[in-house]
Amino acid sequence: MKKINNASVIIATAMIFSAALTYADLYKRAPEALPGTIPEMLDHAYWIERMDNPDEVILSPETIQRMNDDYVEKMSSPEPFRGAHPDRLPKDDKANRLDRWPGRFLVMPDIRSMKPAIISSITKEKIREDIDFLRVQKYGNFLAVEYSDSEIDALEDDMAIDLVPDEVVFRDGIAVRTTRLRVVPSFSPGQMGLMNSGKYRWDLWTANLVKIGKPVVVLHASQSGVYVFVLSEEGYGWVESQDIAFGHITEIKEYNNPEDFIVCTGDRVPFYSDKRCRYASGWLRMGERVPIASRANPRIINIPVRSLNGKVRTETAWLAEDAEINIGWLPYTRRNIVETAFKLIDNPYDWTMAYFGRNHETTYRDIFACFGFKLPFHGSLFTHFGNNNTVVQPDIGREKQYGMILENEPFVTLQCSRSNIRILLGEYNGEPIAFNTNGYGYTDENGIEYEIKRTCIVDTRMPSYFLKNPITFLVLK
Repeated sequence: MKKINNASVIIATAMIFSAALTYADLYKRAPEALPGTIPEMLDHAYWIERMDNPDEVILSPETIQRMNDDYVEKMSSPEPFRGAHPDRLPKDDKANRLDRWPGRFLVMPDIRSMKPAIISSITKEKIREDIDFLRVQKYGNFLAVEYSDSEIDALEDDMAIDLVPDEVVFRDGIAVRTTRLRVVPSFSPGQMGLMNSGKYRWDLWTANLVKIGKPVVVLHASQSGVYVFVLSEEGYGWVESQDIAFGHITEIKEYNNPEDFIVCTGDRVPFYSDKRCRYASGWLRMGERVPIASRANPRIINIPVRSLNGKVRTETAWLAEDAEINIGWLPYTRRNIVETAFKLIDNPYDWTMAYFGRNHETTYRDIFACFGFKLPFHGSLFTHFGNNNTVVQPDIGREKQYGMILENEPFVTLQCSRSNIRILLGEYNGEPIAFNTNGYGYTDENGIEYEIKRTCIVDTRMPSYFLKNPITFLVLK
């Protein structure tokens, strides 16, 4: 009898599995037109044809700014949610709580009014929260292999909490490119904090993004010097030191409040080092605005740059002739809402923005930032940006749920169930249809599991929990 080589059997078995399994076997892509929708809905023209006044300017930039200011004033009050319906309040469940990542706040703290000893105390407190987050569960690296105890120890050591002085003298900085706001100052891009959630892996060590040109307050540096711990509009966290330049607060404020500017209205728009636009030097993200360097030519823009000594300077860059930009804020019209939103159709879902993508909230924050809105960081706060106290309860029956949803005006109404946000587009066969970004999938009538996990058009039955929770609204009108 011929002896079988065990190694040969293992190799052959591996070859069979590797040849048989494909991405489609593990992650079946949901069809382009999802159940309850039709292919025509994926074209923005379908919805524009259904608008009564597509080019009516709904709100002026000044009114939009007042809404931003009113929201900050509301969140700054001792009881920001006073008088709100109980089902509009932020939830405490693990996936939707406001502090699901450390470092968040309702209103940015006024660090300049604090004494150095208080700033030191806050800095240590926030870094301890990051350490607790690092230690609360097991994480995997970019290959989903669990970190060893010594690797986790090294990450905590780099936070260098013992090196935070008793009195912190902060430095003003500005992001010279869109950069990740991290919970953990990992040494290399490959060091992620992947969670184990079945076949999906999310990097929990990225909390948000700090966009190009945005101001930060640098409070501390990691032991390696690769990361700095900052206070930003998006929260406290770690950003790569090379992405931050130091400057005087006056010049940073001037950069962020230009008289003449362009706003990026495309998903991702590169800027270039030369007039012919041959060599890209960076990119802008939807909703970002940068100063115009020349009123005579809005294609020439000012970009912050980090010198080797760490100081900020600005340099001019070029935009392509067909760059998706607008001079000044994009007029807030129904046509512009839909056309801007549909530029993101089919983009992959990115829960923590670890891959510079978008999640439930940041999709709409970027879309409406083109018009000047500064929407909240968390989906459950969207309803509080406005004053609509309507709540659609899950126990009133589907027909009544649909009716109450459709009482709202399409295109300017955002719906929220838990932290899932969507733009109401209209109805089809009596059922609400929405623009949505999601990280879920569904199982069809044959028991086949499909993955959506992209920006798409959906009916109200997706995700399955949407109608099973109270639905609230933000009407941006």
